[in-house]
This record gives sequence, structure tokens and C-alpha cells, in this order.
Amino acid sequence: MSELQVIEQNAIVVAFQKENGIQDLFDRMAEQARSIVPDVTTKKGRDAIASQAYKVSKSKTAVDNHGKDLVAGIKAQAALIDKDRKAWRDQCDALRDEIRKPLDDWEQAEADRVAKHQAVIRAIHSLHDENILNKESHEIKGYIFDLENMEINSSFEEFEQEAKIAKFETLEKLRTALVTREKYEAEQAELQRLQREEAERQQKERDEAIAKAAADKARIDAEQKAQAEREQAERAAKEAQEREARLQAQKEAAELREQQLKQQAIEQAQQAEIQKQQAIEAERKRIEAEQAAQQKAQQEAEAARLANEDHRKKICNEALGGLVNLGLDAEQAKAILNAINKGLVPNVTLNF
Repeated sequence: MSELQVIEQNAIVVAFQKENGIQDLFDRMAEQARSIVPDVTTKKGRDAIASQAYKVSKSKTAVDNHGKDLVAGIKAQAALIDKDRKAWRDQCDALRDEIRKPLDDWEQAEADRVAKHQAVIRAIHSLHDENILNKESHEIKGYIFDLENMEINSSFEEFEQEAKIAKFETLEKLRTALVTREKYEAEQAELQRLQREEAERQQKERDEAIAKAAADKARIDAEQKAQAEREQAERAAKEAQEREARLQAQKEAAELREQQLKQQAIEQAQQAEIQKQQAIEAERKRIEAEQAAQQKAQQEAEAARLANEDHRKKICNEALGGLVNLGLDAEQAKAILNAINKGLVPNVTLNF
């Protein structure tokens, strides 16, 4: 197996001087690079893969840089050289990735393997956190049972010892936490028992007090009932006497009231007749006054009408005389005054 070599400057110059020379140069380098198959399971093999990929990148850079120099000096070949440069870069990148892929795959698989073991170890440690004492003892026992039955063997590879230590330390912490929690739960149970006994004692005292109070109340109620019955009998006798007296007084008052009502009815009838005659006389006077007022109003209206006619006649005669004095004859003057009175002459009126 021959080791891949970085392409020399002379070979690069020759390749750029003929058509497809760069492609031929790449094909030879690719054939040599692909013919070398290192072992990724050994460090030497992995280093060899990295070295080959690095040399492909160096060859890419060397050819690309020489191409840049040729472009600067040979304008006519610029397009061809740029095409060859791009093809060279792309194929070198693809070849580099192809050569390096086994190493990349191995590194990713290695990272996944390590992450898987480390995740399990973190999960073991996480069984005991700062809130462990807030959990019930049966929950902590469950953690201990699960962890005790978890097998740590060669499947953990180089992390086997670390996983065993994590399991041992976490079990010790969980067992210590279990003792603390069980002690706390026992103390709480004892406290609840004492509180329950105290509550029962207080309830018994309350029940006894209630029973005594009920007995005292029953005795007092019986005494009060007997006293109330005596007082009620006395009140009933007294009320009977008072009721008899009231009935007699009410009878006498009713007879007196009946006499008063009869006399009042007679007086009210007399008064009603007087008021009726007064109302008839008042209505007669009101009608006479109303008729007199209407007659007076009619007389005054007629006098006012006659006075207004005289006044209008006087104004009209004065206006007629004025028009005649201006040279109009009497008929013409009357026609003008009639037109003014009827509103036929704009902006001209007679002031009455």
C-alpha cells in the first residue's frame, strides 16, 4: 500500500498545458487515494484517513493556486482554467469527503455511544435530587428496588466502573434518605395519633358539658313551665273580669253612640237642605251675572266697531280729499283708495 502524496508543482504545470490534463491529474490522485483502505478500528488507521484527506485538500489548494497564477498571466486561457479549477475543487471536495466518510461515521458512532452511556449514568444520579425528602417512603423504596435490580455489566464498556460507582453512591444516598423519610413519617404518624387522642378527649368533655347543660335546661324549663302555667291561669281570670267590664262599657258606649248618630243625621239633613238652597241661589246669581257680562261685552264691541268705522271713514275722507286736491276727480280718488285697501298697490298702505 503506497501512501498518497501531495501533487508536485511540475505535474500541476504539465496538467494545465493540455486539454483534460487537470482531469487526468485528478483521476490519478483519486485512484491512488481510493486504493488505500486504512482500518478505522485502530488509531493508526484513523490517523491515516485524516492524513489522506488532508493531502487531498493540500493538492486541491496547490492546483487551484497555480491555476490562479496561470489565469493572471494567460488571459486567453482564463475561461478554460476557471472551469478546470472549479471542477478540480468540486471533485477534490467530493474525494476528500469520500475518503473521510469512514472516519466521520466512526466519530459520530463513537459520540453516540459515549452519549448513551453518559445519559444512563446521569439518570442514575438523578434518582436522588434535592426534592427526594419530599417524596413518600414507598416512592423512595421503588427507586431503590429499580436501581438494585439494574445490572451494570460489560455493555457499559469503558463506563462500566463509572456506572457501578454511580449506582453505589446513589443507592447509599437513597437508603439514607429512606431512613430520614421513614423517621419523619413515623414522627408525623405519632403526632397525628396524639392529636387524634386530644381531639377525642376534648370531644368527650364537650359531650359531657352538653349533656349537663341539657339536663339543667330541662329542669329549668320544667320550673319555668309550671310558673308560666300559674301565671297564665291568673292572667286568664283577670282578663275574663276585664273583658266583662269592657263588654259592658262597650254596650253603654254603643247605645250612646247610636243616639248621637241619630241626632247627627237629623242635623246633617237640615244642613244639607240649607246648603242646597244656597247653591240654587248662587247658581241663579251666577247666570244673571254671566248674562249681564255678555250683554255688556256685546254693547262695548258694537260701540268699538262703530267707532272704528267712523275713524276709518274719517281717514279715508281725508285721504280722498288729499287726492282730489292733487287734481284727481272724486271717482279716480275712490278707485285708488279701494286699490290701496285691497293691497293692489305695492308698498302703500293707509294708517288707521
